[in-house]
Amino acid sequence: MKSKLISFGILSALVIVAGFGVNQIKTNPRTTLSAETVQYARSAVRIGDKTFSVELALTPEQQSLGLGERDSLAKNSGMLFVFKPAGQETFWMKDMRFDLDMVWIAEGKIVDISRHVPAPKEGMKTENLPTYSPNSEVDYVLEINSGEADEMNIGDRVEVVNSSQV
Repeated sequence: MKSKLISFGILSALVIVAGFGVNQIKTNPRTTLSAETVQYARSAVRIGDKTFSVELALTPEQQSLGLGERDSLAKNSGMLFVFKPAGQETFWMKDMRFDLDMVWIAEGKIVDISRHVPAPKEGMKTENLPTYSPNSEVDYVLEINSGEADEMNIGDRVEVVNSSQV
């Protein structure tokens, strides 16, 4: 009986230590996110007669990385940031290598547009990056290539296609 208790104690200690080690891997602040390691669900966004193939930024990790570290974005594609509940969101262009348009969306309509947002100049310090925010709360932000929002207007209807994940 005593040997069974000792074996059970050792087994329990190993399970606790293993669980602690796995948790440390998940929460290690030195773990870096990159465009190669973060996976995104896909959907589509329709605004007027334009349809954009989008990656969905649903989690804080996906939203933090966004389109950073990429060299370009295919025409008529982008990233849709999903905010549930809606909020007054603030974006910056950390690690961006190309210019963007940011389309701010609430309740299925464009409420603001940040056009031709420039990628930061090489060597610019993170703390000096400008920030971008809409004039009201949003539940989505669509990032697309600079210039692709030129014909969009505040009030235009926005439809998220295949929206089961948003």
